[in-house]
Amino acid sequence: VPIAVMPFIDRTLLRARDPPTPSHPHIEYQPAPAMLDSEEPRALTAKPEAPPTAVDIFKLSRADLGRLRAQLPTGDGAPRFSTYAVLGAHVWRCASLARGLSPEQPTKLYCATDGRQRLQPPLPEGYFGNVIFTATPLAVAGKVTGSLADGATTIQAALEVMDNEYCRSALDYLEMQPDLSALVRGAHTFRCPNLGLTSWVRLPIHDADFGWGRPVFMGPGGISYDGLAFVLPSASRDGSLSVAISLQAE
Repeated sequence: VPIAVMPFIDRTLLRARDPPTPSHPHIEYQPAPAMLDSEEPRALTAKPEAPPTAVDIFKLSRADLGRLRAQLPTGDGAPRFSTYAVLGAHVWRCASLARGLSPEQPTKLYCATDGRQRLQPPLPEGYFGNVIFTATPLAVAGKVTGSLADGATTIQAALEVMDNEYCRSALDYLEMQPDLSALVRGAHTFRCPNLGLTSWVRLPIHDADFGWGRPVFMGPGGISYDGLAFVLPSASRDGSLSVAISLQAE
């Protein structure tokens, strides 16, 4: 079988500039906010005993997504929000309410962002490797749990910053770090009061046909961390989306 797209494995396309010149503060690599009532400051490498978590999948039909959009401003001059920003704001709000965060509690949302088309020039179609950057909207819980538009605005603003210069700046920032292991994310990153939301909507996850037809479901086999969530497309292409999320069990 001929290969339609040849793999491109030259990692030098993602090397830092010479010399490295970060142009942004890159809060995505800064410590995640800790709970205000925490007795001890949180360290990037802290690994406390994780509380038990529960994983569930919530389906939002096309009509449900429409009802969310109906909560947003309309008319001339009203901002236009991506579906990710709207759904992300809804998930962020619901998780913050479920966790009982105080209005003044800082909370950070980690949004996995594909850098392939954001970098200029774009990477080759067959580039074989990880090109995931992270947008990190940061707000107090009072804003996140308020109007849906406030949360969506915060998310969309963080995503719009993710252009070629920002991504190149991130590569430069990482090049200058003496210990990259200190930036590794894990349970300490996404736990309360923070959240990670990764969209699989554009991945062809339902196109893998091994002879039995299209899969009826595709999703994460497990979610290891409290506060980690995934947006999943519909196998039936009915316009619905599902959110698989892990939170602390009651």
